[in-house]
Amino acid sequence: MALLYFTPEIWAAGLLGTLSQSAVYAGAPCSNRDYEGEISAFGDTVHIDSISDPTITAYVKNVNLADPEALTDAEQQLVIDQAYSFNFQVDDIDKAQVRNNGALMTEATQRAGWGLRDGADKFVANKMALAASNHLGVIDASTAANVYDKLIVPAGVALDQANVPEELRWIVLDPAAYGALRLDARFINLNQSGTAALHNGQVGEAGGFRIYKSNNAPQVNRAITTSIAVATGAKTLTSATQVFTQGDVGAKVDGTNITTGTTIASVNAAGTVATMSAVGTAAAAQTDTVVSGGGQLAIAGSSIAHSYAEQILEIEGYRPEKRFGDALKGLHVYGSKVVRPTALVVASVKVA
Repeated sequence: MALLYFTPEIWAAGLLGTLSQSAVYAGAPCSNRDYEGEISAFGDTVHIDSISDPTITAYVKNVNLADPEALTDAEQQLVIDQAYSFNFQVDDIDKAQVRNNGALMTEATQRAGWGLRDGADKFVANKMALAASNHLGVIDASTAANVYDKLIVPAGVALDQANVPEELRWIVLDPAAYGALRLDARFINLNQSGTAALHNGQVGEAGGFRIYKSNNAPQVNRAITTSIAVATGAKTLTSATQVFTQGDVGAKVDGTNITTGTTIASVNAAGTVATMSAVGTAAAAQTDTVVSGGGQLAIAGSSIAHSYAEQILEIEGYRPEKRFGDALKGLHVYGSKVVRPTALVVASVKVA
């Protein structure tokens, strides 16, 4: 039997390795994993404590210090609220037709890891886009220099103004935006030596950021089929669930009873209310809302902004009762929390 010597711990470690080594938004340095060791089950809550800043006062010689200040603490919660599984089998006949039959199971497991990785990365990217305190609106990247001048430099300024440390800053671009950046001689000259060791997904450095590329960058241009309420005489679009992110700011919005040429001016923290630049023409519930005029989101930040935790809770190898073959099933759980929204910047990059 091929699974006679199956060791769950080894397979789980290998699968976690595939996840951590290939993740971009959920990987280092875009996310820290400071609390990962505290997960034991789906539904676990990791308590993240923080404390207020001590007051700094001038020291006067021969004058007693004031009584010790009582610092206040605060708690944020990282909830392990995502759970996804896989369950596949490889027929004995298929294994018999390849030289190394174990390679089929290994490859299938690796592909399962990639699938789990994509789901987690999209989840984290959306979390970041929703919570970011800094948004640059729509960036016209049809000119190569604009990616650097209107995205990378302003993102660095926004983080500087928020007192975010310069160490481990990163920015994730979609392939089209990265392609535009590659046409900028300043980026080429900085990275052409190839002397720096690049991490997974990293494609270079510029403006104090490690540059990463991902196909999982959220898309601004989209149709929203969720029911949206338009209020008479108001500038708000309201949904019962999260449908907007901070990356929508500056994009056009169209739909029933929305004034032509309206753009999104702001989005609330929950992503359920978007404030428009113009008043709606009448009250209506609509399912034809379209956001346009933007592109895929560029997200920049620091490793202190977002915490991510994951585990492979279960992985089992078995022989299906009604099949001749080996099967493998596993359970992946994870959760994340934007702990410092001021350390994130989001922009919609329009390449064409």
